[in-house]
Amino acid sequence: MRAYTNLLRPDTPFGSVTDPWRRPTKWLAAAALLWGDAGGDEPPAIMAAGLVVISVQRTRPRTISTPLAQFGYHVVVAEAIGENDRIAKVVDDALVQGRREAEVIAWHNAADDLHVLQQLPRPEGAPRHAGITAVAEAWTDRDVQERSTARLVDSSHDLGPAAGYVSATALVHDLVPMKEFAGTDQQQGAQLACEALAENRLGDYSPDVLAASVLTSAVTTALLGGKHADKLVWREPLNIAEFVGAVAWEVAPPLFSGVAPAGSE
Repeated sequence: MRAYTNLLRPDTPFGSVTDPWRRPTKWLAAAALLWGDAGGDEPPAIMAAGLVVISVQRTRPRTISTPLAQFGYHVVVAEAIGENDRIAKVVDDALVQGRREAEVIAWHNAADDLHVLQQLPRPEGAPRHAGITAVAEAWTDRDVQERSTARLVDSSHDLGPAAGYVSATALVHDLVPMKEFAGTDQQQGAQLACEALAENRLGDYSPDVLAASVLTSAVTTALLGGKHADKLVWREPLNIAEFVGAVAWEVAPPLFSGVAPAGSE
């Protein structure tokens, strides 16, 4: 499993909530997953998972723009078939914390991802994932918010019109998706990567591209969720490649070339 992050402590992305040495911050969090089918009797493979956190204000929306782009991210990418347990634990740990410590958790078509996560085989005797289970149960009735828990926003269903792809929803809300990961191209890319791993064709496998793909989905979902929750606003169409590249250019330099901040090499 390969990790990409700009967080000092990726295992505790909401650290400022409980760390007395850091200024308290309100967070919006978003998650995204990419899946593959390795064939045979193998369960669905988590190819990549991404978590994004954006600081928000309690009383008014925060204005978002590329020159002022700022967000935290933690992305993990499979480097072999059979890493579901490790990647699912990263997702579960983030949800355990985020459910209590984030203001908002956004996810695109979360019910499908959460259902598959719950159905994945677990090692004998291993406990079920508490964060995944709790968020899945709450997602079915997310209009009812339990006290002291994050508000849940599904960017596929809550913003309207409902759309199968996050890139399609993005276009409706003045976000310009990356063409490399728009529509069916994103899932096709994840599936091709899964097949390359399953067949040990490592020359055809690029973890950086998977990381960029899931990161752009998580960032797009965060922006959409923030808009729906009245936590984020942008004044003109926002280019996702430029916005992500301004913060995370080093994840996949060939994809984000030309959008690195001044002084970054």
